[in-house]
Amino acid sequence: MSQYIKKVWTAAGCLADHKQVISNIPNIFGAYVGPNAIEPDLNESVMVTVNSVNSCPFCEGLHGQLARMAGVESPEALHKSDSADACRAVVDHPAITYARIFAESDGRGSDETQAFEQLAQTDSYPRAISVRALCWFLLWGSIGGNTINALLSRLRGEAKQGSSLLFESVFFVYYGPLFALIATVNALLRFAPRVPAWFSSSFGVLLTVIASIWIIPVGILSLVIPTQPRILAAD
Repeated sequence: MSQYIKKVWTAAGCLADHKQVISNIPNIFGAYVGPNAIEPDLNESVMVTVNSVNSCPFCEGLHGQLARMAGVESPEALHKSDSADACRAVVDHPAITYARIFAESDGRGSDETQAFEQLAQTDSYPRAISVRALCWFLLWGSIGGNTINALLSRLRGEAKQGSSLLFESVFFVYYGPLFALIATVNALLRFAPRVPAWFSSSFGVLLTVIASIWIIPVGILSLVIPTQPRILAAD
């Protein structure tokens, strides 16, 4: 299991990350369909790898099942990996190394930049753009899911240090319906068999469309409010 603690958003961190995600929405679509699409099994392996750092139960359920359906042999082992090398032992592709480094650095900094350049050299720059967009999509989902759970933890008397009741409540009201839908889909996907590549790609497009309904309004807000990228680390 990852040695990393789960991260949730502050208001500033939420806006800063939404600014990144909204700018990547066209590339997220491009990661599922088009000339720079990532093969479904690798696509979902990237998602699971990012979630191996900041484990979110919503993302673990959704992308764990989608990875299984796409033909990934050991999504559980990938999710439990505690390093880039361990992830590569499960799925041996340069995109997996990048995804792990991306997640460890929250998509920022010299380590992420260097890893991206290496991926672009070993694969191609357009495909590296697609992989990075997928990483932002999953980072948004994992921190978002853990922020949803932060309010539930607070109600059990386990408030996260440095978190805000007001922000958690607003976030829960806004994003709660989406994550409730994800939880429902997770339960249904347990019964789904392995599917052809076109189905995985189409399902990814559908997920992006649905998520964008919630992402775009906050993303627009993030474009007009100056923010600093701050993420609250919580147990």
